Parts: sequence; structure tokens; C-alpha cells
Amino acid sequence: MKRVIFRVDASVQMGMGHLTRCLTLANILAEGGTASCFLVRSHVAALAALVQGNGHAVRLLPDPQWADPEAANSDRSYAHWLPTTWQQDAQQTYQAVEEIGPVDWLVVDHYSLDAHWENACRRDGLRILAIDDLANRPHDCEILLDQNLVQRMETRYRDHVSASCVQLLGPRYALLRPEFVEQRRLLTSRSGEIGRILVCFGGSDPTNGTAKALQAIASLGVSEIAVDVVIGQSSPHAESIVQLCGELPHAQVHRGANNMAELMRRADLSIGAGGGMTWERCCLGLPAVVVDIAANQVGALTALADAGAALYLGSGASVTAETLADAIRSLQADSARVKVLGEAAFALVDGEGSARVRVELGSRF
Repeated sequence: MKRVIFRVDASVQMGMGHLTRCLTLANILAEGGTASCFLVRSHVAALAALVQGNGHAVRLLPDPQWADPEAANSDRSYAHWLPTTWQQDAQQTYQAVEEIGPVDWLVVDHYSLDAHWENACRRDGLRILAIDDLANRPHDCEILLDQNLVQRMETRYRDHVSASCVQLLGPRYALLRPEFVEQRRLLTSRSGEIGRILVCFGGSDPTNGTAKALQAIASLGVSEIAVDVVIGQSSPHAESIVQLCGELPHAQVHRGANNMAELMRRADLSIGAGGGMTWERCCLGLPAVVVDIAANQVGALTALADAGAALYLGSGASVTAETLADAIRSLQADSARVKVLGEAAFALVDGEGSARVRVELGSRF
């Protein structure tokens, strides 16, 4: 049996996007009979059930009782995402791979890990796929995947990977779940009129953009607008979000929604953050007002705005409810612009990225 190991973590700080896209890839590989095992650090243990619920194995890498990753990895801007040194993480990963083996591919999706870690994990017959967004460090991998639309996309990894590395770059390779392709087929043309708004700032929403968006919608004074609000199961803002929704006549809260693609298809406008949701919205041609909630989202959202596929307002930490309300009003008054935003987004992502990545991996098994 073919086997793939995923090394990925998730948290409020990291968000869920890294784990979500790895799960998407593991699921589509499983359709061809490939078994996957996820290696996650023990502080991510609460998410093991999510991985296992998708039919994959999980192994926890034990966290040290005491750790000072800032000192151990002081030259690494994302060092605090790892509660230990990259050397110890690599040693634990290598040992797990040895115990699981034989393994065909090691997939790493982690900002704290780079070519040093990848090289330390190597063994005979093991190939490595690195998933990245930052282009800020070297990789020792056979395939590099960056699903984002950014400036100088084709050259940004030139100095970070070997000449033989296959680079899968851009939204053409966006790792989207199959339901987005299914809902894309059900799409009907949007008029640009805004009757239903989808609010979602990801699973963690560190800046509580959801509350700002709801306050903005309430300030419009348009009682006919329907609002779908998606928050994570463990959202720290859940209680206040439910209260705010109760003040809107047609608002519904969806906790840990498993029908995101359907909600996006039904909506006329989305208010939310960057990350993996960016390409989900594009796949369904959903016009969007967006903010960044992490520095690594700025490049993709800027490129998206430059392509005329979203209205980008800047940092979620600084954007106010009033700013969001002004943006919505401007779009309410210009249905033609809303329609163009959706059409530009729709043209960027066809939803077949996961299948393309599967073909690339399969050709090298």
C-alpha cells in the first residue's frame, strides 16, 4: 500500500488552514488507495479526532516539558510556532517514519520548518512535498506547492529550491474539498444585488472580525438582508457572536459548518479574512470584502484586489465596523461592481487543484 506522512500543526495563532489543506490532500489520495498518517505535536491533540474522523491515522509528537524555542531558533521568525527545536522535531519525525515505514512521501506544511529539517528527515526512497506560502526560506524537496496568487509568483522560490524541484504555483493548485467543485456546477449567475451576506473569518478569528462585520451590517438598517455567520467550534467569541446575531432579524450562526461550499454558493457577498477561504470563495465566484489577519495573507489579498477579484481593506486589527459598513454601502450602490468582482474571482480558481496535485504525486510514487 502506498503511504504518505503529513507533518502539520494548527492552533489559534496558526489558524486551521494548514491542517485543512493537508486533510483535503490526504482525502483525495485516499480515493486512490493511499494511506495517510498525520504527525502533530501533542499540544494539537484536541484536533486528532478531526483527522481520525476523515479516516487517517494520527501520531502525537511529544512536546518537551520545558522549552525555549525563541532561544533555540532565534533566527526563525516563526520559531514560536514550534515548542521545541527543529532538530528535535526532525528526530521525532524521523523516528516515527522509521516505525511506520515504508513511506513514499513526506508532506510538510509548517512555517517553522525548512531545508535543514527536511534534509534531516530524509531516508532512502522517501520523497518530500513542501507546502509553503512565504517564500522566505530554503526547501530540500522534490515538489514545492504554493497555491497563492502573488506578485512574481513564478520566480519567488528560485533561490529557495533546487533546479530539479517541481514547483506547483498559484490557485490552479489550490487544495479545495470536492464539495466546492460540486457547488460550482450548481452556480447560477449572480445579479450583483446583495440579499444574503456570508460572514466568516476562519476557525480562530483572532481579531474578532466577525463581531465588527455584524455591527457593520446592523448599522446599515436594512432588515431584509439575510446573514449566515460561520465560526469555529472552539471560537472564544461564540457567546457574543450569538448575541449580536440575535439583534439581526435574519441572521443564523453556523458553528463548525460542514456545508461551507453551499453557504458560499447561496451568498451574494462575503465578509471575511484571507487564507484558504480566499480560494474557496473564488471557486464559487463569491464577491468578497476581505481583511488580512496575518502578515502572510497580505501578498495574496493584494494580488487578488489587483486582479479585481475582491475588495481588500487592509489589516483586520485596524479595520473598524464603520469601515466595513462603508464598504458594504458602496457595493450596495453599485451592483455592476459586485458582479464584476464575482466574475473575476470565478475565473481564478476552477476547484481542480487537489486533483492536479494528486496526479503530480502519483506520477512519482
